[in-house]
Formats: sequence, C-alpha cells, structure tokens
Amino acid sequence: MKKHVNYLLAASVFVLMLILLYGGSIVLAAVVSLFGLFLRGGEGLSAGYWFLLDHMNLVSCVIYTVPAVAFILWYWLEVVRRDGAASFARAQTKKITPAGILWTLVLAYAVQHAVSIIIGFLAFMLPETVAAYEEMVESAGLTDYSLTWVFAVVILPPLVEETVFRGLILHYLKKGGARFWAANLIQAVLFGIYHGNLVQGIYAFCIGVLLGYLAERYSSLVIPVMVHALFNFFGTLGVELESMILPEIVQMMLIYGCVPLTAILLVLIHYGVGEKRNVEHTEERNEP
Repeated sequence: MKKHVNYLLAASVFVLMLILLYGGSIVLAAVVSLFGLFLRGGEGLSAGYWFLLDHMNLVSCVIYTVPAVAFILWYWLEVVRRDGAASFARAQTKKITPAGILWTLVLAYAVQHAVSIIIGFLAFMLPETVAAYEEMVESAGLTDYSLTWVFAVVILPPLVEETVFRGLILHYLKKGGARFWAANLIQAVLFGIYHGNLVQGIYAFCIGVLLGYLAERYSSLVIPVMVHALFNFFGTLGVELESMILPEIVQMMLIYGCVPLTAILLVLIHYGVGEKRNVEHTEERNEP
C-alpha cells in the first residue's frame, strides 16, 4: 500500500506542476486583461494582450515563481528536513569534483549541439511541426536578452523543473520500489509531456533521461540544475553568438562532432575519470 502511495505522490507532483504553470498562465492573462478592461475598456483589453506578448520573459518569471516556492518547500519538507540541512548539503556535494564539473560543463555544450541533429531530422520528417515550434520559440521571448531573460530562461526553469522531475518525482518513484532505470524513463516521459509540443517533447525526453542519470550518478540535484541551465543558455544566446562568429561549415562540424564527444563524456562521467582520487582524498580528510 505504501508503494502505491509514493507512486500517487509522484503523479500528484506532475499534475500539480501542470496546474500551477498552465493555470498560472491563464490566471495572469485574465488578471491583466480585466485590469486593462477596467481602466480603458476595449482599448485597455487590447493593450493588456500586447503587454503580455511584449514581455514574455517577465510573464515567465511571474508564472514560475509560484511553482518555485511550492515545490522547493515540498522538497525541503520531504527530503532536506528529514536528512537535516547540514547532512543534506554534504550529501549533495560529496561526489562532485572539479573533474566532474568540467565533464558536465562540456557535456551541456555537446548535448545542446547534438540535439540540433534531432531537430534537423524532425524538420525533414515533420517540416510544418518544426516550423510551428520555431515560431513558438521566437514568440516566447527566448531570444529577448536581458536580466529578466536570465531569470526566465537560465535560472527559474532549471531550478523548478529539476526540483520537480529529478527531485520529487524521481524520489517518489524510487521510494515506491521502482528500479532506477524504470523511474528514470518515467520521469523523462513526463518531462517530455510537460513541454506541451512534439518537437520539444522528443528532445526533452532525451535530456530528461540524461539529467536523471546525472542526478543518480552524483546523488545530487546540483549537477542536473547546472547542466539544464547551461543547456538553455547554449540553446539560445550561445547559438546566436556562434552564428555571428563562426562560419556555417564550422558550425556544422561542431554539431556532428558533438555526437561522439557526448558519448566520450558520458564514459568519462560514468567511470569517474579524474574524479576517483579527489573523492578518496575528500573521504580521507573527513575521517576522524
């Protein structure tokens, strides 16, 4: 019975995330529209609509704030408080080494470019779907760079989504008795569904599997949050900077070169190349 409760809690986290995020979008749009209507009638209603469209990064920040508070508090009560804050902090960083950070930093860059191949394949198979996705990205404010953009793209989504999917959902699935590989696939599928469109859903599933593996490998959410944030950064501002600086042929070489690079980095991370000695020294220093 207890196992079923944990599976139900995992499902509840996912459903609540959808309600808070998408419901929050509807509530915010309704509030702004009613406010504009009250102040200036039909003209104010139109002004409110265009305000939201012109400030999508601000909208994203507002929408993510409620889930951030709700799920970070939930994670604190479920995991952090149980272990104790000091013990939890030590556990979150125990397996993280300079070499591990380096491998995962480069991995975020490599995976972002490797995803371009997936999108390219989808563009060949489903051109209209990918065109709609690209239009959605442009209208979502993902390329309107500012301090608000940093919070809306690089900070809040990774923090909230990792707490939800690689934190709470993965935690409850494993606590319910699911083996890691099964729990990881389930949370990755939910992560793909959460993104709400086919293109993002497919590559979000792949990224979700990777982030779940990293969370398990390092027994920490620190690395997944960092990789997720860098993935979002490289996929927006990073790509634009490359397009401005590098010739197209070099960009193509980078994209295809990042596929074997991703495989190599996963091997380095899995076997802890450059990490084991650091971890052993850390444990020796911590021995009484």
